[in-house]
Amino acid sequence: MSESKFDILFYSGTQPMWVFDVDSLRIIEVNSAAIKRYGFTKKEFLSKTIMDLRLPEDIPLVIKVLPDIRGTKTRYREFKHIAKNGRILNVEIMSHPFIYKDLNARLVVAQNIDEKKEILGRLDFTEHKLEQILEETKVGFFQLDYQSHIIYWNQASERLIGYKREYVKGRNLWDVFPELKGSDFYHHYEWALQKLEGVQFTEYFWPVQKWFSIDIYPVADGIIVTINDVTSKQRMEERLLEKIEQMSEVSFLNSHYIRKPIASLLGLTSLFNDGLLAPDEIGDTLQLIRDCAIELDDIVKRVNTKANYTSELTDPEYEMGDFSLNGLLKEVAANLPERVSHKLVLKKKTDFIYFGNRKSIALAVASLVKNAIKFSPKANRVVIDRQIIDNNLVLSVRDFGEGIDQNLINKIFLSFSKKSVARELGTGFQKITEAASKHNGSVWVESMPGKGTTFSMRFPLSNISNVKVRGKHASVFKNPGIEIDYDETAGCIIANWRGFHSLHSVKTGCIQLLEALAAYSCSKILNDNTNVLGTWDNAVDWVVSEWFPLAEAAGLKYIGWVYSPSTFSRLSADLTIEKSTGDITHKTFDKLEEASDWLKTIQ
Repeated sequence: MSESKFDILFYSGTQPMWVFDVDSLRIIEVNSAAIKRYGFTKKEFLSKTIMDLRLPEDIPLVIKVLPDIRGTKTRYREFKHIAKNGRILNVEIMSHPFIYKDLNARLVVAQNIDEKKEILGRLDFTEHKLEQILEETKVGFFQLDYQSHIIYWNQASERLIGYKREYVKGRNLWDVFPELKGSDFYHHYEWALQKLEGVQFTEYFWPVQKWFSIDIYPVADGIIVTINDVTSKQRMEERLLEKIEQMSEVSFLNSHYIRKPIASLLGLTSLFNDGLLAPDEIGDTLQLIRDCAIELDDIVKRVNTKANYTSELTDPEYEMGDFSLNGLLKEVAANLPERVSHKLVLKKKTDFIYFGNRKSIALAVASLVKNAIKFSPKANRVVIDRQIIDNNLVLSVRDFGEGIDQNLINKIFLSFSKKSVARELGTGFQKITEAASKHNGSVWVESMPGKGTTFSMRFPLSNISNVKVRGKHASVFKNPGIEIDYDETAGCIIANWRGFHSLHSVKTGCIQLLEALAAYSCSKILNDNTNVLGTWDNAVDWVVSEWFPLAEAAGLKYIGWVYSPSTFSRLSADLTIEKSTGDITHKTFDKLEEASDWLKTIQ
């Protein structure tokens, strides 16, 4: 660069500039913009080195980059400088190497980025406040990218749905919620994705037995979904509509059925008052009056039944969880009256664990069994079958009675859409339909005259049943050698080790355990070696000297060890515990249940 060009750019420039000697780091020229910005006189500036403009804590960084400063490339960096009045200046430095008055020098241009830093600081603060609000709100909030991968999942979503963010984050929405495919949510979501427009709707999510008000709206970098629990409001509205329907039925009975016997009674009694009856007609007229009174009494009973009907739904029935079907069916059989001569036959002997509302399903099965016994007095058995069809659990109860006539079958069919018809069939049948509807399922009946009747209930299988097993949250980690879960009930990490293990596989599993301890702020591990084969003695020293101290620092205080049947695996566990020198409490067990019970007693 010619001297004249340099002078024009340097001395008339509006950005602060100076030139320094790369060997001594002394400032050898400065422009008026720098003097004005920093507050030093030119004489004061020229008495300084570039070190004198830096904060004390930044000096080591300058020393570190000295080779770059004395190099031949143009450099860009952000620094904090000190003005004469002590004010801290945020600057972006561009330094260019050149020869100045026969010295190896660098031309420095210092651009003020205070405003940029202030804006970024405000943005960081705003983002922090926004995240804080999203984490504290009671409304579920999650965000997805345009490939439907979940990239954010707040605490309210964890509480409302039951999935921890560690399980859902980064996963495809439809892998997490396969039961939503084909639902209203699915179609609304796809519509919002295609049209890039927001949509609001209400939907029942049966795996948690809740109604949600849902908003889906696209943004620049994905899809935002909010879910608000409106279950109480929805149930209240359902009960209100049910009451309105009841009162309509009562009004209809009052206006149509009661008037007829009352009009007849008034007419018949007027015959007595007016003396129009012959002696031989009095007996027949009294019988007619009695018949009208009986008819009126029957209608009044029907009115009272409809007016006083109250749904038996109660909040505790909405609890969901895993349960044994065989255990449920045995309970139903045990609660049958002693005088019942029918035998309850389970067609499938193997057990099946189902995730659902145990109480409502038990009431439904019990109602079906009682009806089957009632309507097959000459038979001696009732058969219960269980099938898995297209990702649905189908429970069937078959009797060997006379069958159901077509009129009653038609009535049963209508009861699914008309509660007034369902009420006429009795509370037992309502328990059956309510249990199915709570699970987004269905009920149907097949009957053959003289051969009996089969009632079937369909209950969809939920992905939650694969994840929330017996009080656990989602599987934290899984590979062929170990599966790590968090047991919410016991408040502990469960490490289920399997197969043969080497130092490498033990390290892999233990590192994942450290992450689980941190993620769940947990102090207890149930270390299940039941399925471990052979020795892992080559990993003992590493576990004792390296992993135990790290785990203790992460908050681990208790380990419940479940021995393997393998003698050498057992010896490896004993050696590890014997060599342990920290404050972690170890206790060994032969049974998983005993270890779990011990950890549950520790608060």
